[in-house]
Amino acid sequence: MMSIAAFCLAYAGFAALCLGMDRHYEAVFDRELPRRHRTPLRALGWAALALSLWASAAVWGWRYGAVEWIGILTLAGLLLIWFVSYRPGCALATGGLCAAAAPVLAWM
Repeated sequence: MMSIAAFCLAYAGFAALCLGMDRHYEAVFDRELPRRHRTPLRALGWAALALSLWASAAVWGWRYGAVEWIGILTLAGLLLIWFVSYRPGCALATGGLCAAAAPVLAWM
């Protein structure tokens, strides 16, 4: 379950980083990105990606965990790219669900 939690954290992190960009924020919310939201979104995104690496390393160790983490980043990134391209609103909803599900999955 920890690998699934790592995937959820990676997706949520990428979603937060994505929303921290003007172009993608406007695609989802149809308005400009407020300056006060830019830094927290980016900080949360990087923190979620770091937690994703830690979760992968907790399961496989640092050597194999880093390799698994790169694969997880690839899958999460491709999924987010697809959602942002075709369903920007779903990208936000899925990112929120993944952020909420990650601690539950890690606890299991």
